[in-house]
Amino acid sequence: MIETFLSGIELMGKGGFMMYPIFLASIIAFAIIIERIIFFKKSKENPDDILQAIKDLVNNKNTRSLDSRQSNEGPVSRMLTVGLQAQKDPLWKLEEKLAVNGREEIQGLRKNLRGLEVIATISPLMGLLGTVMGMVKAFNKVAQYKGQVDPSLLAGGIWEALLTTAAGLAIAIPIVIMLNYFERKVESITILLEKYGQYLVHHLHEEQGESTSDNSRITSKPGASSELTEQRV
Repeated sequence: MIETFLSGIELMGKGGFMMYPIFLASIIAFAIIIERIIFFKKSKENPDDILQAIKDLVNNKNTRSLDSRQSNEGPVSRMLTVGLQAQKDPLWKLEEKLAVNGREEIQGLRKNLRGLEVIATISPLMGLLGTVMGMVKAFNKVAQYKGQVDPSLLAGGIWEALLTTAAGLAIAIPIVIMLNYFERKVESITILLEKYGQYLVHHLHEEQGESTSDNSRITSKPGASSELTEQRV
């Protein structure tokens, strides 16, 4: 383990100056990947539980099922909590609040992913730049000695120059894999946000429609106004 670490340090030193920013980029990328893994693990939700919570709210008027989910850090639960708090608002206002909250949740899901994209793009470029700089240095020696250079010395210079390209690719490839994984997670959660947001709006709209029709029946009932007048008198 220690020997591997020391050999890695030695290779980084042989690779030249560009190995240091590549190494720094790898540390930043590793920190972002760990943070995103923890975040998505905490954001994991059971769609069946979410669906049941909405049904309990609409059918049984049981708000505890959604209230109890406030302790859950999932984005869908947070969005449903916003919908629950605004269920008595007009339908257009409820949809607007859900849309704003959904955009905020998606933005949170994509946090730091742009940074990973940048690192995955520039790491091979930094490695290539380091290789070019190393090749320029190696062939500059050939020019200084007017071509009278030991081929093994030239090969050693080229070998060291290629280390930066290898390092850049070694960092970029796993980052691209993890980035693709995170993008799929964002896509799946976004679909859940849209699905259950529309489901909640649909059922609350039906509930508001039923309550409105009930009120209209009461007020339009024959003799209702006269009965109220008689009671007042």
